Amino acid sequence: MSNPLEAALRCIDAKDYGMALEILTDLNAANPRDPQVNHWLGVIYLTHGHASRAIEHLQAAAKVAKKEAVIFATLADALTLDNRFEEALPYARKAVALDAKSEFAHRTLGEIYARLRRPVMAEHAFQNALAINEASAIAHLALSRLKVSLGKMDEAETHFRRALELAPEEPSVLISARDLSDLSLKKEALEKIETLLNDVDRPMAKVERARLAFTAGKICDDTGDTPKAFHYLGQHRNDLYGHYDADRQERHFETCREVFSKQFFEDRKDFALTSDRPVFVFGMPRSGTSLVEAILSAHPKATAAGELSFFDEQVDGLTEGHTGDNAFFDAALALDRKSAQRIGRKYLTLLDGFSKKSARVIDKMPQNFEHLWLITLLFPNAHFCHVSRNPADTCVSIYMTPLPGKHGYCESQQSLAHYYGQYRKLMAHWSTVLPVEIRNQSYETLVSDPDTERPALISHAGLAWDEACRHHESNEAQVFTFSMAQVRQPIHTGAVNRFEKYRDHIGPLLEGLAEIET
Repeated sequence: MSNPLEAALRCIDAKDYGMALEILTDLNAANPRDPQVNHWLGVIYLTHGHASRAIEHLQAAAKVAKKEAVIFATLADALTLDNRFEEALPYARKAVALDAKSEFAHRTLGEIYARLRRPVMAEHAFQNALAINEASAIAHLALSRLKVSLGKMDEAETHFRRALELAPEEPSVLISARDLSDLSLKKEALEKIETLLNDVDRPMAKVERARLAFTAGKICDDTGDTPKAFHYLGQHRNDLYGHYDADRQERHFETCREVFSKQFFEDRKDFALTSDRPVFVFGMPRSGTSLVEAILSAHPKATAAGELSFFDEQVDGLTEGHTGDNAFFDAALALDRKSAQRIGRKYLTLLDGFSKKSARVIDKMPQNFEHLWLITLLFPNAHFCHVSRNPADTCVSIYMTPLPGKHGYCESQQSLAHYYGQYRKLMAHWSTVLPVEIRNQSYETLVSDPDTERPALISHAGLAWDEACRHHESNEAQVFTFSMAQVRQPIHTGAVNRFEKYRDHIGPLLEGLAEIET
């Protein structure tokens, strides 16, 4: 009789992940501590973009198999994909210590250093990986991404070409073509992507196919083929986002407006910590938050931490062990001062990991607008900047960007317009109840009158003006957002009313946004 684990591994090799998951789930139910079963379950969940589920199994594997480098490296990889970089670092270091000849371990360590904005150490780790295996397409790809984040496009494209030469059909390589500036290289990648997408029998994880389609859409848009771009952008969306429950989302934000009242904040004044280091930049994705972060982080007394998932994780943790739509609100109301301040101190420690010397550390997670009830309780002396942009421009840009699967509102143009309306209502509520001053920064105003708006931004962050903030594009700090290329450019107005270019393809979106305004 065939060994079930071996059968599952054969399925993984054949990319029959459904059958592999079925076999491994049964094995896990029979023996929850088996490290190999937990490891491969983690690998499958990672392949499908479910980092949090992968982490559970990989942590269970690491508790048992304490000398297996690949398990610790995979756990570090999963934590990195879940934006838990500081937590991932010791696991990656342990993997390298256990197996100094593991290309995967060195590469994973490099990815973590890159995300922690330690580019010198990241490049050293990637070069170590290539010293072990020069033919590693993924290590070349990692170096390419690092160089893109630093604005060194020539070096990025050199490594991308090598990765493409080594693995011309590897989805992760082709997906990265969206960030390049060389149009001929993008077109070469597009041809390969189209071949993969047209091969319906080719085994491939659904999330990979979806991201390939988004990349094809981005490249077609860059080359001016708008109809073809929207064809690809609509082709596999459901494989990335799933179903958006509009009624549930509406109820959630409505309950937020009921529960988080002025009295809620008045009753919890003693939750506050005194720190004024954090600068929170938030709003809808693709609204201009990266530009604001770039201007602020150009200041010599400020450091950008990027998009931190910290408050997402903490809010999720509040409902651990609880179910039902009201579990979150019950947990928020039950949160006591000691527990809240423990969260706040943990966050400040996280910021120290990016800089202990900077007077300000910038957290530009757009979705933090949902968590302002907790953030403002903890940090009333922090600095808050809400960035907004023309709704149609914002939503078109979101629609064209492969955000993580948790952004389920991106399922369709209609769902995106609905969520945008809910966001607007919540922000209107926050403006009346939060115990802090929020700067409402218009993207259009910023790019049309930067000489006025930049000093005002710096002042709102509690800093004196510095001329470096006038030339944010010269800042050599890393950038890790879908706006990596844009923020390396001087301020311009070219993206204002960009939606007009797509008007013939966004009827449902424009209709949904029009309903919000009426």
